[in-house]
Amino acid sequence: MRTRNTTLALAGLLVAAATTGCGGAVTTASNAKTDGTYAQIAALPKDQQVAKAKELAQKEGRTLSLYTSMTADIATPIAQAFEKQYGIHVSVFRGNSETVLQRALQEAQAGKPGADTVETNFLEMTALSDNNLLADFNGSSLDKVEAAGKFAHWTASRLNVFQPAWNTDLIKPADEPHSWEDLALPKYKGKLTLEVSDSDWFENVTKYWLDQGKSQAEVDKLWKAIVANSKVSKGHTTMMQFLSAGQSPMEAMNYTYITDRAAEKGAPVTHLPQGGVSKIPAFARPNGVGMIKNAQHPAGAWLFYNWLLTDGQKELVKLGLTPSTKVPGDKSLNGLTLVPFDVKGLSKDNGSWDKKYDALLRGAATTGS
Repeated sequence: MRTRNTTLALAGLLVAAATTGCGGAVTTASNAKTDGTYAQIAALPKDQQVAKAKELAQKEGRTLSLYTSMTADIATPIAQAFEKQYGIHVSVFRGNSETVLQRALQEAQAGKPGADTVETNFLEMTALSDNNLLADFNGSSLDKVEAAGKFAHWTASRLNVFQPAWNTDLIKPADEPHSWEDLALPKYKGKLTLEVSDSDWFENVTKYWLDQGKSQAEVDKLWKAIVANSKVSKGHTTMMQFLSAGQSPMEAMNYTYITDRAAEKGAPVTHLPQGGVSKIPAFARPNGVGMIKNAQHPAGAWLFYNWLLTDGQKELVKLGLTPSTKVPGDKSLNGLTLVPFDVKGLSKDNGSWDKKYDALLRGAATTGS
């Protein structure tokens, strides 16, 4: 049903191979030119780094290769805004996060890195870091990011916030959910949609319930009831299309920015109750940015990393996304009750939560069937 298990298992094998010295490990041999560029920038006082990176980027040919899991309607304006500011043309490869990781790993194995910088989900960024493919960054833009958004060799650039979403024509205020537990209520029978790859949401809600004192048996009962209320679908954007069209009354979870953007376009959808404040714990999953160690255009990669954490944050807000830093005018977190996202637990997981979620959904009907 899913691809993430396979791709992340490959990443794990490559880490193991690199550790044991077995054949097939990711190629991590240093590139003197790339190392020298990163070193030149890092050695300067923070207030001189951008100017040096711009100077070196000119010598690189003013081009940059970005691998990202941003959807095209986000990746394109982001690339254009960066190009407008620095005169550096951005070549974008986009795909889902697993595809981005797989391509980067395969190219590294072949010793021919195609990406200069990568921006994708936390799990794939962690895999790139574990495989020693990312370079260190020490720009002053890091000061704008809270400690929870700083990781080994990469930094949170934006947040995907987990909340239920519903069609306001089909779900009236009296029937709005006010907790994750509410999704198990009999009144939602046949009204819910679950996304087939949301095992990170499944893990976070499960651990939250256990931390709040529920027994494993109580948690299992809740999930069984939620699935019994649901059909499944593939892709959060596709789910929102169904929800907007009234083909699905409610989604157990979608990213708040997808819901908000649909609402701004006139769709009768929301993730906030009538009162404007949700009491449902909102898990904010980080997506991050990193520079490839053997990048062909390291100065451009450094500039993009730095830009995405500064002026790029404003561009993300314009596009309706949740930035990883505080940006004036950002309203994406209004009305939400944030709780910690379990980055550490999921980064160390061996795919067990994927398997549990797949097992939970086995036999569930598909939306439209």
